[in-house]
Amino acid sequence: MKKLAFLAILGISFSFAQSEPHVHDGFFLSIALGMGYQSIDFVVEDWQNESDNEAGLATDIDVKVGGRISYNTLMHLTLAGTTRTATVDYDDNYSDIKPNMSLFGLGVTHYFEGNFFASASCGVSQFRANSDVPIFNATITNKKSEDINTGFGFQVAAGKEWWVSDNWGIGASTAFLYGFASNLADTKESSMGITLRLSATWN
Repeated sequence: MKKLAFLAILGISFSFAQSEPHVHDGFFLSIALGMGYQSIDFVVEDWQNESDNEAGLATDIDVKVGGRISYNTLMHLTLAGTTRTATVDYDDNYSDIKPNMSLFGLGVTHYFEGNFFASASCGVSQFRANSDVPIFNATITNKKSEDINTGFGFQVAAGKEWWVSDNWGIGASTAFLYGFASNLADTKESSMGITLRLSATWN
């Protein structure tokens, strides 16, 4: 993790050069939201020896922060995740579960002629199974499973952006996010998501 942070800081250090209009240089920030399909195998207890599967509509979020490392190429930290929109009544102890997977890693995005782009990131994946916060429950923390497992994950994405100011662009893209982990019983969790997203990018 320290190596990832060091490499990201190194990449961002290149961003202090003067940024020109409609050019992919300088500081880079991209925020994307979307929806799509997710299939996730998850556990809710550390020693559960079988996983449960849920598949269907899911929400997607993606944040990238970094800077230019070469012409039209940017290196960034990536924080991404997909969460099922439907809840699951697992048992009396874990009701209204929403399994999700998140990714924290390092990535590279390259822009081609016409402002088309391709992006790839890899790093640490994390699996959670959180329950919804009751509307009338006066608490700021939600009930969650005992099991929060980490493993490996990656994301690839491609799309197009349109400049709306000197440095802001809006875009549309499709992304594929995959990750896996194992709990204390060596039961494998995995998640595969394909989503369509809208994004806003500062560069």
